Amino acid sequence: MPTEIDVQTRPVELSKPEKLTKFHDFTEFDCGESSINDYLHKDARKAQDRKQAVVYVSCFAGTNRVAGYYTLSNGSIARQHVTPKSYQRNSPSAHPATILGRMGVTMIAQGHGFAVDLLKNAISRCMIASDSVGTSAVLVHPLDDKLAEFYAKHAGFQRCPDLSPLTMMLSLR
Repeated sequence: MPTEIDVQTRPVELSKPEKLTKFHDFTEFDCGESSINDYLHKDARKAQDRKQAVVYVSCFAGTNRVAGYYTLSNGSIARQHVTPKSYQRNSPSAHPATILGRMGVTMIAQGHGFAVDLLKNAISRCMIASDSVGTSAVLVHPLDDKLAEFYAKHAGFQRCPDLSPLTMMLSLR
């Protein structure tokens, strides 16, 4: 019979992120933030079907149960809000950008570094896509200062205070 220590140290394994399909099960997904949960439960498939976002999910290894997800969509940022300022010179009035939308990891999988892994995967996808479709930055709108610190620490996102207090940008140049 496993002891409490055995349960805490048992590794959690997730699959590599893949595009959400009808076979993925997120009925038990709960990351502790209602807006992130609600999006996955109510809107993710519809947004993807309407080509408004692409949802990438990681499942618990060997299952179709979603343990984490993130969304990517297209957008733009006005030249005067591009950071660093040096990238504003001789550039178009609107810079194409990829928006890293909602992202969450279920509470069962939290504390194992999976959020960082999802973030790195999202940025990698953005960089690969930028070779085929013009995009010069990744934008993110963190829910709070703690998440803003997460994006700054793990990927180098910079705040864009002229846009909003928590909007952040990562240049892909």
